[in-house]
Amino acid sequence: MRRRPFIGRGQFVSVVAVLMVVLATACGGDSGDSEAPAALADVSAGTGESDAAVGAGAEDGSLPLPQLDRKIIRTARLELQVEKVSAAVTEVEDVAEAAGGWVSASNVFVDEPSTSDAGDDQTSKRTETATVTIRVPADAYRSVVGQLRGMAEQVRSESSEASEVTEEYTDLQARLRNQEATEAQLLELLNKAETIPDILTVQDKVSQVRLEIERVQGRINVLDSLTAMATITVELAAFVPAEEAQGGQGWAANAWDAAWEGSQMTVVVLGSMAIVGGMVLAWLAIPALIIVFVWWRFGKRLSRLLGLPPSEKPGGSGTPA
Repeated sequence: MRRRPFIGRGQFVSVVAVLMVVLATACGGDSGDSEAPAALADVSAGTGESDAAVGAGAEDGSLPLPQLDRKIIRTARLELQVEKVSAAVTEVEDVAEAAGGWVSASNVFVDEPSTSDAGDDQTSKRTETATVTIRVPADAYRSVVGQLRGMAEQVRSESSEASEVTEEYTDLQARLRNQEATEAQLLELLNKAETIPDILTVQDKVSQVRLEIERVQGRINVLDSLTAMATITVELAAFVPAEEAQGGQGWAANAWDAAWEGSQMTVVVLGSMAIVGGMVLAWLAIPALIIVFVWWRFGKRLSRLLGLPPSEKPGGSGTPA
């Protein structure tokens, strides 16, 4: 007699399916528990990275945060030697216009050598200098300064200054808001005023507040203009090589010229001393001549008056033998 199995085929398949579902659920629960901390860690890491990025951006000023919007007035002065001053003036104007700025002031000075200087020194030349002041956007400040340095044969001097007015600007904005709020309240009172004295009083207050608002707003506009545009002053002069500045001579020629000038100074000093000595002797000779003449003319009388013995003439006869 054939024995039937304890579990049928269909039941076996069902049991296997149930076991697989249970195992999958268990594995899924384990994976979910292990994935949750990882997800939280990723979120925390992302938050940390974003906070670090915000901090870095706040430090370098790249993020336009209202509380970190600094107001800085930038100015610079460059003293440049260029090959041709007139051409350099035009080049400075082109650089300013290309950067979105303009020329606020320009002065050119020409020094013509005089006729006497030209006759004495054949190397005297016509000198030309210029001073140009430009306004450029603050964002293009560094690039413009670099372009100006590049156009010079030699940079004689360079100075820059950055003045921060953030505190003043913030204070002005707060005052402006307060004044505008006060004006709104006064206008509301003006609409409710019924008697003429009340109306006149409120209008006077409104005028005072409006004047203060315009004054504060004007200062804010000035600071906006100064901080938005940097000011650069460029002083231009013709470049003179060292050899030409020294007259194109070597050290021996320069030493000879220095010695020659020194000898000329020595001759001038000795000649001056001789002239002064001659003048002194001339003034002393006049009283001496007067004294000799008086003694020759009135010597005997003066001797008798003074009781002096008469002087013996040379060659006179002596005592008799």
